[in-house]
Amino acid sequence: MEPDGDLVARLVRAAGVDELCARVLANRGVLPENAAGFLRPNLGSVSPPEEDPWRVAARRIREAIRRGERIGIFGDYDTDGITSAAVLYLALSRYTQDLCVRLPVRQVGYGLLEPYVRDLFADGVRLLVTADCGVSNRSEVELAASLGMDVIVTDHHIPPQRLPEAAVTVLDPKVWDPEDPLAGVGVAWKLAWAVARELEGPEARRWLGELLDLVSVGTVVDIAPLVGDNRVLASTGLRHLNRALSGRRARPGLEALVRVAGLRNGVDEEDLGWRIGPRINSIGRLKDPGPALELLLTSDRREALRIASLLNQLNAERQRRTELAVARALPVVDPEQDFKVVVTDETGGLAGLIAGRVASATGRPAAVLGRRADGSYGGSARAGETEVDLYGALLEVRDLLGEWGGHRKAAGLTVTPGNLEAFTGRVNAAVRRQRAVDPEIFEPAVEVDAEVALEMVDDDLLGWHERLAPFGSGNYRPVFAAGGLRIERSRQLWEGMNLLTLRGGLRARLACDPEGLPEGSFDAVFTVYRSRYTGVAEMEIVDWRR
Repeated sequence: MEPDGDLVARLVRAAGVDELCARVLANRGVLPENAAGFLRPNLGSVSPPEEDPWRVAARRIREAIRRGERIGIFGDYDTDGITSAAVLYLALSRYTQDLCVRLPVRQVGYGLLEPYVRDLFADGVRLLVTADCGVSNRSEVELAASLGMDVIVTDHHIPPQRLPEAAVTVLDPKVWDPEDPLAGVGVAWKLAWAVARELEGPEARRWLGELLDLVSVGTVVDIAPLVGDNRVLASTGLRHLNRALSGRRARPGLEALVRVAGLRNGVDEEDLGWRIGPRINSIGRLKDPGPALELLLTSDRREALRIASLLNQLNAERQRRTELAVARALPVVDPEQDFKVVVTDETGGLAGLIAGRVASATGRPAAVLGRRADGSYGGSARAGETEVDLYGALLEVRDLLGEWGGHRKAAGLTVTPGNLEAFTGRVNAAVRRQRAVDPEIFEPAVEVDAEVALEMVDDDLLGWHERLAPFGSGNYRPVFAAGGLRIERSRQLWEGMNLLTLRGGLRARLACDPEGLPEGSFDAVFTVYRSRYTGVAEMEIVDWRR
């Protein structure tokens, strides 16, 4: 990528960074007037919850608290939904003890379904607040209203054409801004902020910072774009979590997860996404997710370690079952399909993981579905590393679907009885139409920020590079290119991953079989990181050629 030279020069002056950093900022669309805020994320820049829906929700919660009404919080069984429910519970428990919190189970289904509504009503709930769900549950919200329950929906998924009009209000930022990046936990945190302003005044948000550890976990694990408010919330939450861990005053549940995951010397966004998140998700994929919520709410460190150890065991079981299911799924993939549809016995909470692995192995989006007793097929879809718009493809075949929802990269769906063959044909046609518009949709080109000499990969580069973190969706690690590399030594770290020592002493990781390592001089595209073991700069080679 070759950014505008004038913009790069202005970023150098405005942000006080070197030209290479300015190039990276320019490639991310950062303007000079926003550079300081990007490099030093600050809570003061987070947009306050001032739109009417926030005020309506906060006032209804204030009334419930003053009247002594029972408030129910209903979340989801993934990390975003569990952290969302935890944030709302912890925030509202400052003002009332007449609270209950519930999560769905996969055996019944995702979202605010009728059985959950009736259970909450039977528990005495008169005000129901959803967390990371509800925007597509129009009929269930109507049922709740008919039973005498008011419903506040907090969600972040793409809203349907018809919102749940029976709700007191719908807090889904995508209703008023389709590009809003907030995860469900970010919406929950902003509602907590709105309630605090309503009950304590406009400056009452200091204690809200104590919840940002949970916000960072939910935001990163849900692969929400790390831009705008999300960047600030995730960055601030990670700093808060690491300070608390170093001072041995972290939330017991998160401290226990860090311990069982074998993490040392703090955590970063990759640890949240690859080590912490899967352990929180594991129990909801296999059974009742309630203990994961208990883990985040408990103040008992011994109980936290017990639950975290349980989640650790379940995560290992989840890994084993996923490997077996992927091994069974790959041989039955149709090579002619551009949207891989796989029917398997092992679905449930593992369908999304299997679909992601199939998508990664085939370079095509994939759906993994299981046959249900009524003849329908239910499961999950993933876009993998492609640029396919899953939501757009499924929207074209919505007449063949029952419940479904999601976003560009991931979706859950049900194919109605008798329509599997029609679904497979039409969704493949929808993906091919996307490919006709963008021929590189299956293999998007690697965008390189700059060409650098290997001697530039040092501590000075890491100094500004780390100020761009956290990295993830919407803010990927900078990608560099260099030529004339040679391998002096190599060893296998684990199957499929090698640690190289390059000429000049720089170390690099490269994913391939040892027999596939480049010989002689080669060029490479790579990212950089600080080694946790040595503290010096190392590379991860993304691609190479002779």
